[in-house]
Amino acid sequence: MQPLPGPGTTLIALSTRSASPSGCSSCAVPGAVGLGALVFVGAYIPYLGAFISGTAAILVALADRGFVIAPWALGVVLAVQVLEGHVLQPMVQSRNVRMHPAIVLLALTAGASAAGVLGMLLAVPLTAAAFGVVHELRGLYAASGPSSASGPKPSPGSGPKPSSGSVDS
Repeated sequence: MQPLPGPGTTLIALSTRSASPSGCSSCAVPGAVGLGALVFVGAYIPYLGAFISGTAAILVALADRGFVIAPWALGVVLAVQVLEGHVLQPMVQSRNVRMHPAIVLLALTAGASAAGVLGMLLAVPLTAAAFGVVHELRGLYAASGPSSASGPKPSPGSGPKPSSGSVDS
């Protein structure tokens, strides 16, 4: 069972929902508000939702405005999807899992090259888990301190005093 979408997914859905209708209405595609609602709902379906809602916008532009406006609608849909996938998604995921957006992008790239779509789905959670384990291990090491094999640490002021420059003979 997949967990319910969080506030990050809703934030991304709202941003794409506001960008898509404005782009489609600038291309004079009819029903831009309805297409925006479709984009909002499609944002909750990973990978496939963006494809379906984008295809619907392009088909509406093709059916109503012809081959002249359809490529412009395609450009708008691609621009919104690229903005979402490469800017918004890493920023929102990085806040949710407390990782830098560049780490999220590197994890997604490594996951995609290693295992395709399944690797992309598992990349960020596995990276966040690895970061969590490293953080806990560092905390345990810092709490226990370095090993006592090096001997006790000298207290401040108990070391040798600097010489005043005179030589005793």
